[in-house]
Amino acid sequence: MLGAQDCGVAGMLGLKSALVVPFRAGGFRGALLLGYRRERRFSERLLSRLAQLGTLLSLVLEKARFLEMIEAEEERLSALLEHSQDVVYVLDGEGVIRYVSASVRHVLGYDPEGYKKAPLRALDFVHPEDRGVAEALLRELLRHPGEVRAGEFRVLHADGTPIPVEAWGRNLLADPRVQGVVVDLHDLRPRLEAERLKGEFIAAVSHELRTPLAVIMGLAELLREEGLSPSAQESADLILESAFRLKTMVDNLLDTSRLEAGRFEVSKRPVNLRPLLQDLARSFQGVARLSGVEFQVALEELPLLEADPDRVVQVMGNLLSNAFKFTPPGGRVQLRARQEGDRVVLEVEDTGPGIPKEELPRLFQRYARARNAQTRGVSGTGLGLFISKHIVEAHGGRIEVESEEGRGSLFRVILPVYGPHPAG
Repeated sequence: MLGAQDCGVAGMLGLKSALVVPFRAGGFRGALLLGYRRERRFSERLLSRLAQLGTLLSLVLEKARFLEMIEAEEERLSALLEHSQDVVYVLDGEGVIRYVSASVRHVLGYDPEGYKKAPLRALDFVHPEDRGVAEALLRELLRHPGEVRAGEFRVLHADGTPIPVEAWGRNLLADPRVQGVVVDLHDLRPRLEAERLKGEFIAAVSHELRTPLAVIMGLAELLREEGLSPSAQESADLILESAFRLKTMVDNLLDTSRLEAGRFEVSKRPVNLRPLLQDLARSFQGVARLSGVEFQVALEELPLLEADPDRVVQVMGNLLSNAFKFTPPGGRVQLRARQEGDRVVLEVEDTGPGIPKEELPRLFQRYARARNAQTRGVSGTGLGLFISKHIVEAHGGRIEVESEEGRGSLFRVILPVYGPHPAG
């Protein structure tokens, strides 16, 4: 309690008695001034009540400050969602939309308030051909609360255009703050367009490189037949080996772009692989000499089979190229071919460093390279085995690998003479 002479404000207002109740809210400090134009005394009870009032004022102002912060955060989140390239849905356990971000308007062309006007099922906006994929994803989310699941399918734009999307979902039905299944849809069109342009560029460059490579290889073959001195012969072998390696890389890049575009094809016809494999083996004799690696060839008589000869030779060339790259001088590479019942078995075995057991499952994936290739500085794109697997499977066959670190590798290609995929 203050007298008028103790409070400048009270004096200015002509007050005879004044009571100041201080309060604090966060970093803000203030006071409530209670004044009278005549002198009076304040009871202890009133002072106690006014102290409580100061506490209540502090709480009210603190709450107001927090509400202002929450509103600012909500506005910021709303702006982020509105301008995001992703669309966020919250669904109930039946797949009915309970919330959709404002970005649905510019991404998919729908009214973000539409779900408030009538119940809408999210699956009704999925392309009919992909609805099974989306339903399976929703079932997975419902079975695994709290875990993230992902999938790719097409959703329908408001104008009926199918939009490829990648969906991430998480079941937060048990979370009282959400009480729903959160699904984020990411538009894949920009990424797919970038991949298409990349594929076209790779294909164009690969085609342009093939012509000069064919000239280099042809001239190198002519030089080898000219009876050159040993040193010149070795140089011609090196030219041919380097050109063949570059041609293999170009072919692999071109085939990868075709696979990604869904335009990869094999042209089968009746063929005897034995003479083709003999020619392939002869082309690697120079590589063997330059590498200091013993090259053994054991090709038995083979039956006719329906195959694309160029593609099969490409597979075996990839396997031989890898074998020579990894086998150290003094080692051995073997090329074998035989018939086993209604199957033709082609094998390439080397005495290189082998492949760690944990790397075998991903060996035939795109751009996959064994760890020992990277540590030893062996060049490569990681595409040869990826493409070889697709070529073999396009023939109804399969490709296998047996390897142990430190004990070399054996790659086996099994092609059916008759019928579909070989058994066993």
